[in-house]
Amino acid sequence: MRAFRPRRVLPASLAASLLTAAGASVAVHVISSRLGHPVVRPEVTARLSRLAWDDPAVAATGGGMTLAGLLFVLAAVLPGRTGTAPLAGDDPRFVTGLGRASLRAALHASVLDVPGVDTATVRLRGRLRPRAEIRAVTGFSDHEHLGEQVADAVRDRLEELDPVRVPEVAVRVCERKD
Repeated sequence: MRAFRPRRVLPASLAASLLTAAGASVAVHVISSRLGHPVVRPEVTARLSRLAWDDPAVAATGGGMTLAGLLFVLAAVLPGRTGTAPLAGDDPRFVTGLGRASLRAALHASVLDVPGVDTATVRLRGRLRPRAEIRAVTGFSDHEHLGEQVADAVRDRLEELDPVRVPEVAVRVCERKD
C-alpha cells in the first residue's frame, strides 16, 4: 500500500533545504570564529547581543519562524494528492491501481456513451471526501432526465472498476448554445 500513499516531495525538499542552509550557516560562523577570522563582523554580533526578548524585531522573527514551523507540520499531517486510485480486488495481497488521468478518461468515455450528451468535462475532486464532478453539454432543450442517466452511467462504470474509495457523483447538465 506504500505505492498508493501520497508523497510530500515539495514540503520535504523545502524543509530539508532550509535546515541544511541554517546548519551550514551556523557551522561556518562557529568554525570561522574558532579560527580567529569570523565571517560575521563583530559590530553585527554586538548589535545582536543588545537585543532584548521584548524587542519587536525579535518578536516578529519568532512569530515568522513559528508560522513557518506550523505550515511544515500542516504539510506533513494533511494528506496529499495521490497520483493513483487503488482498486479493490479479490486477493488482499495483490493491490492494483488506476492513474487519476485514466480514471477520469474512463468516466469521460462512459458519459459520452449516454445518448444526447455532446461534450463532457470530468473533474476528480476531494482528498478526504472524493467526488467526481461531471458537466455534460447537450443539444436537447428537454434534458431533465439526462443528469440521472449520466450519473447512473458513471456509477455503473465505477462499479466495474471497483475503486477502494468510491467517489460521490455530481452531475450538471447544460444546454448547448448555438
